[in-house]
Amino acid sequence: MFDIPMKTTGAMSSDTLLALNQTAGAGLPNNNIGANPMQQNNYGAQQGFQNNMNYGQPQQGGFNSGMAAQPMQNNFSQPMQNTQPQQNFSQPMQNTQPQQNFQQPMQNTQPQQNFQQPVQNTQPQQNFSQPVQNTQPPAPRERPKGTGVQLKKGQKVSLSQMNPQLSQIQVCLGWDILNQACDLDASAFMLGTDNKVVGDDWFVFYGQPTSPDGSISHSGDSDGSGVGDDEIITIDLKKISPNVQKVVFIVTINEALEKRLNFSMVKNAYVRVVDKSSNKELVKFMLTDYFATVTSMVVGELYNKGGQWRFNPVGNGFAEDLAGLCGIYGVNVAD
Repeated sequence: MFDIPMKTTGAMSSDTLLALNQTAGAGLPNNNIGANPMQQNNYGAQQGFQNNMNYGQPQQGGFNSGMAAQPMQNNFSQPMQNTQPQQNFSQPMQNTQPQQNFQQPMQNTQPQQNFQQPVQNTQPQQNFSQPVQNTQPPAPRERPKGTGVQLKKGQKVSLSQMNPQLSQIQVCLGWDILNQACDLDASAFMLGTDNKVVGDDWFVFYGQPTSPDGSISHSGDSDGSGVGDDEIITIDLKKISPNVQKVVFIVTINEALEKRLNFSMVKNAYVRVVDKSSNKELVKFMLTDYFATVTSMVVGELYNKGGQWRFNPVGNGFAEDLAGLCGIYGVNVAD
């Protein structure tokens, strides 16, 4: 709006004024009033000249009969010269302050600059356009010094062979975060032969900490403080329902999609399996892939094969939140 300069509206151009002068001259040719025509033609009276000029024709039947034979040619044969009105109309007005004001737009005014440039570097705009970043992460937690077998992705191992009397284990999970907005949660899906949950309540997490058969329990949501593991899922292998063929362990970021959070803001994530009876670490798997497109991670699987309980370190990411994973594994989530 203020970028468009104001157009000139108060001054006529020289071409327009010249046209007006020519039009006026066509109506009254050579109307020189200041040449003293009364002395040259000897009309004898000022009033007679004025009457002739008013009617545009020589006076007929007036107070001098000689005027009808001779029209007042000499009076109009010479244009007026050096008269102030003619000079005023032959040239446009120049150097007047109002004309300059309308010919040039207003410049260097503060309101115009304010509307030409958007407001920048305001804190509210940064807060809504980007997720919270560069916040001071908490100090790294002191982790257990386990001596279990260090597994690589996809390296399956038999837990039963490590301890034939194995009955209870703990699946312990931990992570360090680079962004305090990240709140990670561990959960377990108890699947049947079709790789779907046995039922909607066969899904264990902080909001439903115990499985229907009582075989799996959740330690609860972690606030990321203290020492040791962040969250622990305890499994009693002898209580697991025979309908359950596999238990999948998941780590998700709470409200990841809403807050634009992802696993590139996480580091040092791990899962370890501990023999609860001896508190001995059997295996440990360190996650190595932290992608900005990943919001949930399948860290491992516990399954029974040939009467032996085995563990598979998976480490696969999903661009889904916890509700999305529920849909993948067959949990009906209320709208």
